Amino acid sequence: MTKAALPTEADYVVIGAGHNGLTAACYLARAGFRVAVLEASPTVGGMTSTNATLPKAPGHYFNEGAIQLTGIFRLSGVAEELELHKYGLQQISVDPAHIQLAPDGSSLAIWKDASRTADELRRFSPKDARAWLDMSNALAPIMDVVVAYMKSHPLRPFNREMAGSLLGATRHLKRVWGLRNMLTASHTEFLEETFETELPKGALAAMAAFSQMRLDATAWAMIYLGVVQKISNAMPVGGTGALPAALQRCLTALGGTVHTDSRVERLAVSSDRVTGVLLESGQFIRSRHGVLTTCSPVVTLNELLPPNTLNTKLSVRAKDIPIRKTHATSLKINVALEGRVTMKKHEEWRGDGLDLRKYLTAWHTLEEQDAGWNALVRGRWPDPVPVSCAIIPTAVDPTQAPEGRDNLWLWSGVVPVTPEEPWEDVRDKIGDNVLRDAAQYYNGLDKLEIDRSVLGGPDLEARFNAPAGNVYHVDPLISRFGPLKPAAGLAGYRTPVKGLYLSGAGTHPVGGVCALPGKLAAQTAIRDHKKG
Repeated sequence: MTKAALPTEADYVVIGAGHNGLTAACYLARAGFRVAVLEASPTVGGMTSTNATLPKAPGHYFNEGAIQLTGIFRLSGVAEELELHKYGLQQISVDPAHIQLAPDGSSLAIWKDASRTADELRRFSPKDARAWLDMSNALAPIMDVVVAYMKSHPLRPFNREMAGSLLGATRHLKRVWGLRNMLTASHTEFLEETFETELPKGALAAMAAFSQMRLDATAWAMIYLGVVQKISNAMPVGGTGALPAALQRCLTALGGTVHTDSRVERLAVSSDRVTGVLLESGQFIRSRHGVLTTCSPVVTLNELLPPNTLNTKLSVRAKDIPIRKTHATSLKINVALEGRVTMKKHEEWRGDGLDLRKYLTAWHTLEEQDAGWNALVRGRWPDPVPVSCAIIPTAVDPTQAPEGRDNLWLWSGVVPVTPEEPWEDVRDKIGDNVLRDAAQYYNGLDKLEIDRSVLGGPDLEARFNAPAGNVYHVDPLISRFGPLKPAAGLAGYRTPVKGLYLSGAGTHPVGGVCALPGKLAAQTAIRDHKKG
């Protein structure tokens, strides 16, 4: 396909061809605007890219940064409104969302249907089964409100859906009141006081821990369980890169263009209005109505904007957007295998025919997760490094590797962002230790490896232009959501610079593959244009 020539002018310029940038571009183009998307990398997709990244395994494709399509994406309406099925997006529903494994062969599946999880828990503890159902029943009405807010503009959330969800929650105040401790308790405290057996504690520590687990007001992360019990996640056929590929085809059909290898050096601002972008190549692209950025807001506000564009107060806030305050970054390990690993021991224990290869798994205990966070805040490498999730995606979608072969990838968010021992000095040791640990659960892993990549925070920063390797763009602190994301006075997509809009993982509602930041930012720009 012939590469489109860079335009000299567009109605809107979108910076970043990740799934949020392409989503925003599609909504803008559907509204009748001429849109040009600029991407610094040679391929589209950003963190949702799926590419063959291992030199010794060219037929093995890996999701470079993302995991799956979240339930929030499936509730966003984006796939339906943009008719992405017409552009090749195929989704495979994933349920259970998570499997917690134990060394003795036992396991616990976290199902969309909470009663199925409770049925499994009764094998270990009737008390924990009751506690699980109580927690799940209390989360359900809360999640209706949370999802309605996620789908709304963070500064103008009150609409028909929000009103209905609030009304529904008031009918279950007694249930909801039972989770009041979730707002103030530490993650560890909440799990220890709620459950008596290890598997549910380990599962909820692995699924949703975003900061040191003994800090007050970290138990709120349990809200993630409410999401997966509301709607299941999904794996796109072809990897998460199938989503930006479908969005690009949709955008092209709507008349928009995407330009890779086009890194923006700075934004042009005149009379408090953004007028266009200057590329590293020296080319200037004028924007008639606005520029929408989906890179980290730290980059947009502190590097792309000309100095002194923001007033003193907002400039200070922009510089203090948290990307290292949790002290953690990410570790991603991709492994190409010349055959197929098995999980026979754990599958035989279950005896229900569930193919554990198809699902996100973890196996470290609450104690190990807690110790990992306590180590990383001191700049130390956890031992063991707690795996947040691992999966064999080829068990669900065999198109991602040659016939008869597997891919395995593992991700951890429990590694230090400012380590005492530099990443390059420990990369091989960390990779060996994590894979040796994983081989206890994935039989054959130690014998079938063709090639691997072990990516730490510095690698992710370089690949995705994400400072500190922060895949969330803004630390997932309870104080940085909604009207405070990425900072007070800079939320709600619109900035003080006329025509400049923020989007991407660093804006409302969340990171991950949900597409709502792109959709809501585009809707904000369209609304502003209609107002003149």
